[in-house]
Amino acid sequence: MWADSNLGSPKRGSAMAVMKPLVIMLMALNMLSGCALLSSGQPPPEVQLSNVEPAGREGLEQRFMISLRILNHSSTPLNISGLSYSLNLEGHKLISGVAGGLRPIPPHSQVAIKVPASTNLISGLKIIGAFMEKNRQSVDFELETRLSMGWWRMPVTVVESGSLDLSQ
Repeated sequence: MWADSNLGSPKRGSAMAVMKPLVIMLMALNMLSGCALLSSGQPPPEVQLSNVEPAGREGLEQRFMISLRILNHSSTPLNISGLSYSLNLEGHKLISGVAGGLRPIPPHSQVAIKVPASTNLISGLKIIGAFMEKNRQSVDFELETRLSMGWWRMPVTVVESGSLDLSQ
């Protein structure tokens, strides 16, 4: 005879073993439905580089004012809490910066903003030296902007790329 008197009753560990995968599956489904609610199906915003103006130097750092145009193609306001950006030339990061305290962009509209940026003069000189050695007529650029949409939404990354004609 067995000394265990609970032979016919289910074991506590086996019930937990069945519940654990069930709870994990329910949590995963809940997270997926939450992601579906966060993605509104609206078209993404567009960020365009309008202008780059020198704004003085401080030590080995060159400062700039970057003019950006943000377009909201959706039917809902675009509530941007902040943004970070970098301007790359030929794959090398040249200028970067951050901005906060931005106002909402109404549906189907655009705003022009000026944001501060900076670059290290040594890295800038390296890039300029590389361009002069190759005697290029154009240079490829990429503006990568990360828009923060509030604490509960995932940031949106917008990339604009193209080529700048240096012969003009």
